[in-house]
Amino acid sequence: MFILLRNKFIQYYFESNGIYKYKQYSIKQIFKHWSVYPPLLFVLFYLYLEYTIFIKWYYFLQYQNIIKIVTLLSYLPLVIKYHLYENDNPKYIKNEYLSVATSPMVIAGFFLWLGSELNKLAMYFNNNKMPTYPNISYWTGYINNSGFIDGIHTIGTSHSSLILICNIFDLGYGVLSFGDLLVRLYVFIILYYSIKNKNKYDERRN
Repeated sequence: MFILLRNKFIQYYFESNGIYKYKQYSIKQIFKHWSVYPPLLFVLFYLYLEYTIFIKWYYFLQYQNIIKIVTLLSYLPLVIKYHLYENDNPKYIKNEYLSVATSPMVIAGFFLWLGSELNKLAMYFNNNKMPTYPNISYWTGYINNSGFIDGIHTIGTSHSSLILICNIFDLGYGVLSFGDLLVRLYVFIILYYSIKNKNKYDERRN
């Protein structure tokens, strides 16, 4: 029963990131190595964090920077295990610097940096707060209309600055910014190329 639930969760996780069975890549083999489990554990932890915010318990917000850093570092074993620090394309592999510069790790890191900077920029021009524009989240009860969400997020108004890079994408259980989407692209790239490289290694062996 536990194995069945675990497999269902794993399938949901990769489907939600647009990876499962993409280009017929199999995800089964990647779970034979421990490097994939730290990110999955943090996914469960983030689900718990979403629940704590839903019940208006903001204890973990004070540690959000630490949590973000540790979460991102949890992907490093995948980077090392599947050589995501180099581009194995024949066009680039002969040039060491070009191979690293175009590697999945560097590309993912760029999106991570860009997303983080956009979020910082939005907060800088809004008194170190992130204006949030919920709609579905009102209906789900995730956010109320008090004008104050937590210590960082506030309900956005027409007077907020740089609205396009504020939290405007409402999922019902959270509202994301364009920067947040770019940060999630970091996750997608790391997971996708981990699965891709694992499949390529297996093909070479066979």
